[in-house]
Amino acid sequence: MSKYSNLVEEIDKQEEVKEQKANLDNELQLLKQAINDLHDSIQKVEKACKDGTDMVIAMKAATDSMDMAVFAFCRAVTRAEATVLKVEMTDECQNAIKSAREELIKAETTLLASHRRLMIQELRNQNEEMRSFIKSGKGVYLSSKVFWWLIGISYVTSLYSFWCLLQLLRQWLKY
Repeated sequence: MSKYSNLVEEIDKQEEVKEQKANLDNELQLLKQAINDLHDSIQKVEKACKDGTDMVIAMKAATDSMDMAVFAFCRAVTRAEATVLKVEMTDECQNAIKSAREELIKAETTLLASHRRLMIQELRNQNEEMRSFIKSGKGVYLSSKVFWWLIGISYVTSLYSFWCLLQLLRQWLKY
């Protein structure tokens, strides 16, 4: 039995070795796949790094270009400020300006007169409404001065009445 058990053991070992070999092959395949993925990732990172460098260079070029544009604009403004303009005013131009000014003055005068007429009409309408309201007897109109005088007189009168009542009460309590 020892010969058979040795044989069984050896077969078990061979099967175990085959199993381990299969496991190693699987792990080797996974490792190769991981290495390929890592290689692809490295290439992508290198490409992104190169693209980033290209973008930085492009941004610097754009910044330099904008600086040049601002400089050119400033130089153009400075030159424009130094430009001397010579204008001749002919009699025809002066007459055109005068007539345009006179037309504008006439238009403004007409507009102001129309506005004044409308405002006077509005005031008349409001005045008529106030008169009809007062005549209808639905209310009493008091100026603010009269109103406050009446309030003051009422207040003083009420204080005096209260004082008189207290005096009467005091005299009544004495008897």
